[in-house]
Amino acid sequence: MSAQSKKNIKWVEGLRGITSALVIATHLARALDFPLFWPADVKDGAPRWLQVPYLRIPWQGRLGVPIFAFLTGFVCAAKPLKLAYIQGNHSASLKTVARSAFRRPPRLVLPAVIATLISFVLSIFGAYTAANRCDSFWVRFDAPDPKPLGENFRRLFRALLATWTTTENVYDRHQWAMRPLLIGAFQVYIVLAATIGMRFRYRILVHVLLVAYWLLNTGPLTETFGANLALGTLLAELSQHRPTQNFIAKYQRILSYIIVPILLLIGGYVGSYPHEHEDWAPWSLRLHKFLVDPAGDGSRGSFIVPKGSNAGRRTSAFMIQCVAVSIFLSPALQNLLSHRLLLWLGHHSFAVYLTHGTILRTLGMWIVYGISGQPWEDPGKNEDGSPKEPNWLHPKSRGHKMASVVIFTTVTYIAAWAWMKWVDTACARATQWLEKKVFDDDEGTEGGKAGLAEKGYANGGGASSREHAQPLLNGGEARVPPP
Repeated sequence: MSAQSKKNIKWVEGLRGITSALVIATHLARALDFPLFWPADVKDGAPRWLQVPYLRIPWQGRLGVPIFAFLTGFVCAAKPLKLAYIQGNHSASLKTVARSAFRRPPRLVLPAVIATLISFVLSIFGAYTAANRCDSFWVRFDAPDPKPLGENFRRLFRALLATWTTTENVYDRHQWAMRPLLIGAFQVYIVLAATIGMRFRYRILVHVLLVAYWLLNTGPLTETFGANLALGTLLAELSQHRPTQNFIAKYQRILSYIIVPILLLIGGYVGSYPHEHEDWAPWSLRLHKFLVDPAGDGSRGSFIVPKGSNAGRRTSAFMIQCVAVSIFLSPALQNLLSHRLLLWLGHHSFAVYLTHGTILRTLGMWIVYGISGQPWEDPGKNEDGSPKEPNWLHPKSRGHKMASVVIFTTVTYIAAWAWMKWVDTACARATQWLEKKVFDDDEGTEGGKAGLAEKGYANGGGASSREHAQPLLNGGEARVPPP
């Protein structure tokens, strides 16, 4: 058995925890200090420390979703590949794929519906008034507009459906990634079912071709979801391959102290590419000319950023791919990501994703702008009938912003803890009940452990066993929430 398969892969949970913290950081930047997305506040101006390469990465966004896509590919493939590759049990592997595919929709849909309903109730009581009137255009875009009660109910039903069709949920726009991640999980299941009987070298060839296909495809979000899902499946396959793991163990020092730092430095620099105004700083302009427009006339791109693709998402996806390979090659990074704090953050990451947006647009904005949204005057209309630009509310002070950051972050993780304790547990039980109804009991014992298996824990039981269980590669299927 390979070295990787003998040990747990707690680093998956740790990486998920870091990702949820990055999502909070970037949304705080969007709401309270949007210029952090630029290389400088003004063209040719001196950048702030948080705007320079590498240091700007946590604030500029575009990282959470591709990381969750990679983790989805990795953990969805882990157990089926273990059963097929190490134990040679193809039948059990296919049954695992079937049960995982069945569990995935309710484990995503049910919590998302509850989060949307909470935001809907808050909108009825006017909790988004401050967010609708503040001077942050991103917060205004994210907050649902006030509507009459009847129209609000109709908008709710449209939002519940649109989350899984057009990805447009006006009550929680952060749920836009739920649909592509759900589709991505089924992409992994289909690939596993189609290749589970292949020889190892040909399965690897399929995964490599899929990564190449999605990178060469310049369609929307192909680099964010398709390529990272395929990379996760590829690394899950290699983690089961004894010669690959023996090679990593043999050259561990060279890989960990030379190759991995080079990958992280290159990936981090490329991933620092700004959201916009790349011509405002020399370093970002050079990066633009090298990756986005090498010819200087827009006629062609580069391998990392092909012509017609989204430069920001391509550069961020490249960075995540460098990080993913680095973690795979470095046991030291895996151990670092297995810290208890990161594991706790990772365990609550899905809840953070579902709750933080609503808390930011309500409590976070109340602290900065006031609860009432006053003073406010209806701007009226211009002579041509178009609406006038309102006099938006401005932050009370810098101190209120800092207080908002601290209180919002604290309340978000308290809410996430409560969500996992009650809401997520109820959703897991509902999914488990449904699975038992649908599948024959004699097909295996996985159904009785669906709730914990979705979270990647090997043993079932009550709350105490969930706290002390370890997310093992050869245990249950790890659950990967979106950003």
